[in-house]
Amino acid sequence: MPELFAQPTTVLLTGATSGIGTQMLSQLIASGHKVIAVSRTASALPAEDGLTRYDCDLADPKAVEAMASALLAKYPDVRIIINNAGLQLPMRLDNPALATNMLIDEIAINVLAPTIIARAFMPQFTALSEPSAIVNISSGLAFFPKTTTALYCATKAAIHSLSQSMRYQSEGSQMRVIEAILPLVDTPMTKGRGTGKLPADTAARAIIAGIRKGHDEVYIGKAQLLRILGWLAPFIPRRILKAS
Repeated sequence: MPELFAQPTTVLLTGATSGIGTQMLSQLIASGHKVIAVSRTASALPAEDGLTRYDCDLADPKAVEAMASALLAKYPDVRIIINNAGLQLPMRLDNPALATNMLIDEIAINVLAPTIIARAFMPQFTALSEPSAIVNISSGLAFFPKTTTALYCATKAAIHSLSQSMRYQSEGSQMRVIEAILPLVDTPMTKGRGTGKLPADTAARAIIAGIRKGHDEVYIGKAQLLRILGWLAPFIPRRILKAS
């Protein structure tokens, strides 16, 4: 299969206004790709050549459905989708301040939005005679959850399973389903949490490199160590992350 990103293409990127998304946006534009940046405040991004800004509340399934339908019709040249947007609530489930609507938003942004986007674009992508890809940004927490942020860990486990099933469904086509599995990355979402974080620009660069190579699963930074320990001694990362 030809290398993804070998030639400039059009990329739909969610969560483009913060953290890893901002870094991927700048790196993709600098490499000559066109990017459709989708987030709740995408219109606040500075206008530049190659950038299309689309405001969408990814916690609202109806808004996501309308967005996907509109972009599919208006930009038939989209070939890569990066489901990067994510929400992590730093609260335990036994915290009375954790309201039901907060739980719904976390599931909607982390799982439902990528699913709705995939449902909209997969029929076109699987029918193409040229390469395309749906990239889901995941986490080592999908495999080894921690005590806090229980729902976030569960949503990343769902994304891992979803990516596998999407891969099965697209067999025989030129469409790739790529899961980028991240360690703790230095972003506004992780401010004040943990140490030894991977810089966001480094994470973005590694994600793009993994997409280019077309690997089904891209383990980045310390997530590679989790993968190895998961094979050799799974009790070690389980114990470490439980206590984190």
